[in-house]
Amino acid sequence: MKRIYLLLSLLLCSLLCMSQVSTSQNYISTRTYTSPDHSGCREQVVYFDGLGRPSQTVDCGITPDRKDLVSLQEYDDQGRKLRTWLPAKSAGNGNYMTLSSLQSGASSLAGGDVRPYLQTTYEASPLNRPVAQHGAGEAWAEHPVSYQYITRNPRSFPSSYYMTPSGNFLGVCTTDEDGNQAYEFKDGFGRTILAGRMDGPDPCFAYYEYDNHDDLVNVYPPFVTYYQMNEPEGPYQTQSSYSYHYDFLHRCVYKKLPERDAIYYIYDHGDHQVLSQDGEQRVRGEWAFSLSDELNRPVLTGICHNSYYYADFPLCEIDVKARRDDTGTAFHGYILENIPLTNPVVYTVNYYDDYSFIGKHGVPTSLNYVTPPSGYGTCYTESSKGLLTGTVTARLDATGVTGYDYAAFYYDERGRIIQSRATNHMGGIEEEYVAYSFTGDPLKRQHVHTATGYSTQTEVCTYEYDHAGRLLTTKHKLNTNEEVTLVENTYDDLGRIKSSKRHGNSALTTDYTYNVRSWMKTLTTDTLFNQTLHYNDSYGGSRACYNGNISAMSWKAAGDTGVHGYRFSYDEMSRLTAAGYLWNGSPSANYDTSYTYNRQSNLTSLRRNGRTGTSSYGLIDDLTLTLDGNWLTRVDDAATSSAYNNGFEFKDAVKQDNEYTYDKNGNMTKDLNKKITDIQYNCLNSPSKVTFQDDSTITYTYAVNGTKLRTVHTIGDTTSTTDYCGNVIYENGAQKLLLTDAGHITLSDKKYHYYLQDHQGNNRVVVDQTGQKEEVNHYYPFGGTFASAEKSIQPYKYNGKELDTKNGLNWYDYGARYYDVAIGRWNAVDPMAEMYYSWSPYAYCVDSPTNYVDPTGCFSTKFGAWLYKLFNGGDQILKDIGGEYFVSTQVEHSGDEVGATVNRRFDWNGRNTGRNLAVEKQWNAYIADTKFQELCTTHGMEYVRTENQSDAVAGMLQPAMQTIIPVPFIKSGNALINAVRGQKNVTTPVIRFGGNANQVYHTFRHTDALGLDRSLVQSMIRTHFETVSSQVVAGRPFNQVIRISGRNIQYTVFKLSDGTFNIGRIHEVL
Repeated sequence: MKRIYLLLSLLLCSLLCMSQVSTSQNYISTRTYTSPDHSGCREQVVYFDGLGRPSQTVDCGITPDRKDLVSLQEYDDQGRKLRTWLPAKSAGNGNYMTLSSLQSGASSLAGGDVRPYLQTTYEASPLNRPVAQHGAGEAWAEHPVSYQYITRNPRSFPSSYYMTPSGNFLGVCTTDEDGNQAYEFKDGFGRTILAGRMDGPDPCFAYYEYDNHDDLVNVYPPFVTYYQMNEPEGPYQTQSSYSYHYDFLHRCVYKKLPERDAIYYIYDHGDHQVLSQDGEQRVRGEWAFSLSDELNRPVLTGICHNSYYYADFPLCEIDVKARRDDTGTAFHGYILENIPLTNPVVYTVNYYDDYSFIGKHGVPTSLNYVTPPSGYGTCYTESSKGLLTGTVTARLDATGVTGYDYAAFYYDERGRIIQSRATNHMGGIEEEYVAYSFTGDPLKRQHVHTATGYSTQTEVCTYEYDHAGRLLTTKHKLNTNEEVTLVENTYDDLGRIKSSKRHGNSALTTDYTYNVRSWMKTLTTDTLFNQTLHYNDSYGGSRACYNGNISAMSWKAAGDTGVHGYRFSYDEMSRLTAAGYLWNGSPSANYDTSYTYNRQSNLTSLRRNGRTGTSSYGLIDDLTLTLDGNWLTRVDDAATSSAYNNGFEFKDAVKQDNEYTYDKNGNMTKDLNKKITDIQYNCLNSPSKVTFQDDSTITYTYAVNGTKLRTVHTIGDTTSTTDYCGNVIYENGAQKLLLTDAGHITLSDKKYHYYLQDHQGNNRVVVDQTGQKEEVNHYYPFGGTFASAEKSIQPYKYNGKELDTKNGLNWYDYGARYYDVAIGRWNAVDPMAEMYYSWSPYAYCVDSPTNYVDPTGCFSTKFGAWLYKLFNGGDQILKDIGGEYFVSTQVEHSGDEVGATVNRRFDWNGRNTGRNLAVEKQWNAYIADTKFQELCTTHGMEYVRTENQSDAVAGMLQPAMQTIIPVPFIKSGNALINAVRGQKNVTTPVIRFGGNANQVYHTFRHTDALGLDRSLVQSMIRTHFETVSSQVVAGRPFNQVIRISGRNIQYTVFKLSDGTFNIGRIHEVL
């Protein structure tokens, strides 16, 4: 009887969570339980029409007041998606809505807009290609995104000097809502040949070249193609282009990026990239190594001084492994197999499966698991199998490796990190304890920071979520002080953040509003900071923008006597060309700016007005930028006025050629206008030492994962030191700041200070916990601050990044690179440059700083989301509460839910302070790798882990491929590097024509085009190959030519390590 009662109880709990769906309609109901007793769940019901197509999607009880959100999908008479409606609110408990109720409800929730839907128009052909897409909103009824499908010779473009390939190609011309055109041309094999945008009458296209094996070998950016026609012997073809070389297994062994020397790659027999060498390493005779264990998990990285040449394929017949052996000392508990390393220096070590490394190899016993405080997760004894359990991370300064930091990670029974312990460079420990909800959301986190000779800082953060998993409150407690509510959020019916209240103070509440496209319109924080964004509506004479660009904005901060504003102008590539300053909605030239660019989107001129006196304004910068390829070599300033109070402006200190120089990795090594005579860089391409003309220096210490640990400024006879220890900031040996999710705490008095930010996360106003203004910042479009008499109390400004102004440096630290706002350029080549071939790798946010944010210095997130959507699909690009963009896989109604590009939990304003980034980086990389492999298996794809993006990009350009980005890149197996190796003792030739459907397609596509029967081709190749199979050498391509149906057909054979033979490309030869 007890068992019956138990079963009935569970059944009743399940029924409590079940919505009352409409049984008259076909539907699928999906419930995700949010509590272990099944008393809570999130339910989604998808209703299908009579043809089995999804017609309504109901998110049950998803709104803050637990009402339903219902989305409608309409189809045309050909079964194609016609209208995708924005959600309507319903109290139906999962019920199906009538069409009229849903349509009126969607209009009501969209603020009364009569077109709350996205509509697609198709061409009159069986190809079902869209010719227009009208975005949601009545204002977009006459402003669609249109598509024109053309067969055209690109030479027909107006610019006769422009280098284009000969022949006709299939092309798509995409015209955005503002009439800006983008073109992409593909050849008969589906490969992109030409792609780019129009800049007035001139095309700015990137030109792609492939070899006979369909590998991408060259990409010529726009200005390179121009110079090739005008100066075919000029330097830009090699200096500023992308170039790739491959080995016989189609792996990239040579990669040349713009303004950088080539990077070499060496692979072993197991297809692991073992060694790489960039231009600076080549000068020093170094190779970077990356070694895996028997399970192909990364375990060791560092540098060595071996003498190899990449084109000799020195490791192609060797399986290189690092085997765990705690008796080994040289490699922190690993022994290398099949590769001797000359004078190695270890950078990182990863441990898996257990904790036997603690107490050995320099790992302190203080990293052993300790019983957590009450209420936190406990370690599951078997939980570490297959998981990352520890790391060793080198510290780098200008002299090289100066020591190591160690970390250990402990997991619960569900594989979640519940405790981490790590050493820091201040001689202490960073402890972290986490408690999770049933759904995996962190409920409580305790972080304990210790450093030798300093006070222990203990933080406890408590998180509360609503029934839909949206973050409601973040509470913070420091040491024994009273707990405070850092942030309290509310949400609207569409899941967008509606308000954020800080420190429980109503005066510190920011309210948000949005337009029909869910683009942020206003944010208002009492009288402290208010901002309004204009898109398709004019303000101050601005030209309306329908493509998402901000046409104008206005703002007012505490102490202002009027309303500031900017109206923006863009060219046809959406590059910012002018920002006209507005005062109280009327034009005022006080802070006007204007910009021009070359074909590669490098800034070539910049004019900037500003404050020149107590009440006077004028031209403070009139810059002409001279370039060599993408390298900036000289800047001349024709302005005669200077900024007030030594404010922000460009300082033109010299007048000569080569004011800027660069190393072989494209890093800037000299800036004479800042009186910098030398900049040294480490292996991360981050500056390690900056030397000025007066012998002043700035030195940096980093963890090898890129985390900045220390900055030392030696200016004249004064030395100042800043240490970054987790989220605790030390100044000259004193604990100064503790960074929080909403601002910082001054450790001298334990007072909270809050950052009021604009739509981009720029810190506009700093207030104390009572709401008193402490700092105000006004920004030019590219990030410079208006000259002011206001004092600065903290260094985090534009995009929330740290600004270093000492000795006139004026650089923002974005993590991956440093940004010079005076000239709108980075100090180094973008590590993600291959994601946007048509732009300069030094340009900031594709020259549209008002619309994009670059969170790390690697790429602008909205652009990255656009690329993801381009290659992977998705319905729309949305912005989460942290200000970061993602791709939604449905008509999403909230920021951070299932369906996003990546599941991630942001702090309230997107800051990553207070988080153990080293732990997250290691853990997320490992989990992502595992999940991507699972995804590949699910979709019948082959998993290829590649460190070079060129290989991935080449894969993305192939036809009939499924591609998932970002890193780790995965491409389906059109290469032979993952052919089957499982069979042993093969005594007769086993011949394969590709390992999966995609490989088979690429193997036969040329003979298919000739009309040759596949079975005939297979039979004749098999018969012929049996007579020559003994001549094939493992690891080397073997080419043969035979006659088939009167044609000379060449086939390529690879002998694999298991003795099987794989037939690669088959094609006709003359």
